[in-house]
Amino acid sequence: MNKKTLILAKRPGKRETGVAAIELAILLPILVALIFFPLFFARCLWHYTAAQKAAQDAARYLSTVPRSEMMSPGFAEEAGDLAIEIARREIAELAPDSEITGPRAFCDAENCGDLGEGTLPRTVRVRLTFTMSDPFGMVDVGWYGVRITANHTMRYVGN
Repeated sequence: MNKKTLILAKRPGKRETGVAAIELAILLPILVALIFFPLFFARCLWHYTAAQKAAQDAARYLSTVPRSEMMSPGFAEEAGDLAIEIARREIAELAPDSEITGPRAFCDAENCGDLGEGTLPRTVRVRLTFTMSDPFGMVDVGWYGVRITANHTMRYVGN
C-alpha cells in the first residue's frame, strides 16, 4: 500500500466534510414550509373566529333592540348602523390595517330601515367581509389577500 492510501484509510470522515451543510441546504426550505404554512393557516382560522364573534356580538345587540325602536324605520336603521359599528370595532382590534367591505345588518332579508312602519322582524342577521394579508410576507396570498366572510343570524326577541 502506498502512503496516500494509508492516510485516507485512517481518516474516513475527511471525505464527508460539508455533507451536513448540503443536507441542511436541501431540507431547510421544506422545514420552513412545515413551520410557516400551519402558522398562516392558524392565523386565518383565528381571524375567521374573531370575525364570526364580531358578527355574533353585533347580531346579539340587534336582536335585543326594543320593539318600539324596531317598529320605526329610522330607529331600526340606526340600530343596524350601531350593530355594524360594533362589528367594525372588534375587527379593528384584530386587523387595524384591514377595511371591512360591505358590512350589512339585515332584518328578515332586508335592510333594517326598509321594514314597513310597525313591522317587527322575525330574524336579524349581520354579515361582514374583510381581507387578511400576511404581514411577514412569507405566504403569497394574492393581490387582495385572504377574504374572510362572517355571517350570524339570530331570532329577534321582541316577537
